[in-house]
Amino acid sequence: MIGVAAALGALVVFVGNPEFVAKDFTYPWRAARALLAGDDPYRVIRPSGPYPYETVFPYPLPAAIVAIPFALVPAVLGGALFFGLSAGAMAYALSRDGLGRMWAFCSAPFAMAAALGQWSPLMVAATLLPSLGWALACKPTLGAALFAYRPSWRAVLTGTLLVALSLLLLPRWPIEWLQGVFAGEHHRAPIARPLGLLALLALLRWRSPEGRLVGLMACVPQNLYFYDQLPLWLAARTGRDGFVLTVTSWLAFAGMRLNCTSELFCGKEAEPWVLGLIYLPATAIVLAGGDRGPLRRWLDRRSRSGEAEWTEAPSAEEIPLAPATQPRVP
Repeated sequence: MIGVAAALGALVVFVGNPEFVAKDFTYPWRAARALLAGDDPYRVIRPSGPYPYETVFPYPLPAAIVAIPFALVPAVLGGALFFGLSAGAMAYALSRDGLGRMWAFCSAPFAMAAALGQWSPLMVAATLLPSLGWALACKPTLGAALFAYRPSWRAVLTGTLLVALSLLLLPRWPIEWLQGVFAGEHHRAPIARPLGLLALLALLRWRSPEGRLVGLMACVPQNLYFYDQLPLWLAARTGRDGFVLTVTSWLAFAGMRLNCTSELFCGKEAEPWVLGLIYLPATAIVLAGGDRGPLRRWLDRRSRSGEAEWTEAPSAEEIPLAPATQPRVP
């Protein structure tokens, strides 16, 4: 049901903004159509107008291969189907570990991913389901950080096969892709910002999947425009953690909108809010870490020491009296 609702929601957004076609999914959709026509998408897709035609194909070729089934239908329908299936896979993957993380579907990153036809729900599903591990190759920088959360040989094998297939189709695509990446506006890692550096504290819990996830995500380039941060909800161990992240994500979205000067894109305005109200709460959740985290242990020690200071000896009235002894009758 979540997948159907997500697909319908994405379809409504796309149809309501026909000038933006299928938003960000337009990029892999066009590249997949180029592959079906026997063309090199890095050569035939050139900047030719406003968004989403303003740039070369910005993704690795595996993303275009994955989009081929959706390129057989119009872009708007293909984008809605892609996002609906991705959201359904994410719901299935999250529900297997309990319902606490389902708060992710109410978060600002999920809403932004739906509005833009982005890959982050599929990336979350691929992190938890080894059978979908090949999807991590579609966004290799984030994919590497997510792979560290729950490594699996199946993900390595399927991802390698997908990359090998892409190299058979276009052997030079990594060079062409990197040329486009460096020629255009590229994203920076959160640790390049002062607030983002604090997320490295999550690596104090390197042995936990959540610590590796948050710490390594902070080290890789990404778009700090909410949707790339959806995998951070995997740091939530409980429903309370997921709820806190969801609330702070909407506070971040509100802060961005209040400071935004453009109706179309507020990327620069979003960065400090995403770092301060999504990355830092996720880092705090990792450090708390249930009963095992260093922050939780420190708070527990402080709590016990405070209780010891305020504990008073019982008063005389509170000390039970020994029962009176009865004289023995001779």
